[in-house]
Amino acid sequence: MPCRGFLAMLDPFPHCRDIQQQDWPANSPLSVPVRHCFTGKGRFARLMDMVSFAKAKARKKEKGEEISRITSRDNRWLKRFRACLGGEEGGDGIVGVEGVRLVEAALGSELAVEALLVSESGERHLARLSESIPAELQILRTTDRLFAGIADTQTPQGVAALVRSKVATVEDVLKGVALVAVLVGVQDPGNVGTILRAAEAFGATGVATCSAAGVGTANPLSPKAMRASAGSALRLPILRGISCAILLAQLRVSGVKLYAAVRDSDAPLGRQTGGVPRLIRPWEADWKSPVAVLIGNEGAGLPEEIIESCDARVSIPQRESGKTSGVESLNAAMAGSVLLYEAMRQRGAIV
Repeated sequence: MPCRGFLAMLDPFPHCRDIQQQDWPANSPLSVPVRHCFTGKGRFARLMDMVSFAKAKARKKEKGEEISRITSRDNRWLKRFRACLGGEEGGDGIVGVEGVRLVEAALGSELAVEALLVSESGERHLARLSESIPAELQILRTTDRLFAGIADTQTPQGVAALVRSKVATVEDVLKGVALVAVLVGVQDPGNVGTILRAAEAFGATGVATCSAAGVGTANPLSPKAMRASAGSALRLPILRGISCAILLAQLRVSGVKLYAAVRDSDAPLGRQTGGVPRLIRPWEADWKSPVAVLIGNEGAGLPEEIIESCDARVSIPQRESGKTSGVESLNAAMAGSVLLYEAMRQRGAIV
């Protein structure tokens, strides 16, 4: 039969032998009925009018579904996902997140999600994400092979999103009774992400990242830091791109106490050496007031000039091992987590 003006939609019924005729929809502008017939390859074909197909397409768009499929690795959307998931940041502030948990965190945050990309195997996760997907969100589909080519993980889950990050200000991280984690030259993105996760868990009002002595802090929105933060990087106010000297000056003007996290072996407790502030334990610090804790580079720690500008040095005691081969100091992320926990404890958040 002639198929002009119709869309043939194949159904896998190779054993069907009867040609059936159904009533044509009453509201159709055409007078030719819908027919079911055999194709040349012995498959069963159902012919649907283009008007009905257009309506079905419109209904999908109303639900926020995107029916187009990306089939070329040179597609502009795929190139953008590849760059963002690889850690590149453009001037538009768009970052990439990959994996069900991070995409779910992005959809549940206050940040704008620009696009959602799912692969063939990633389709199964849409049911979990469906309630969080805005109706206007553009959903793009591609193959597992093409998705693997843009993914940052070895075993991708087939779900990724482009998120517009928020540019935080000093005022953003100081809301309420300020508790700010200041990362100074923390280079490992895993450490950066872990501190962000602890900061959110223990009630910090924000995080600031800056460089010192030519050593910068790893990008908190990079793929590895994002995964280590378990989505906290999408929810916490993060102040970036500010010099440490300017940041500390602004914190002082705002009445924020500055505590420098240092190794336990730096100096005897309570003693002030020259212009270096005295050394105290975490429970001796006043965490109930507006405060910022400075965490330095994994190997070198905080520069002396920064330590000297703080109100006190704070160190975490360790068990006496009696051996020179004992633990020299805690990992930067672990030390930051312990100090932020003590701040939460003093603020009465623990029942």
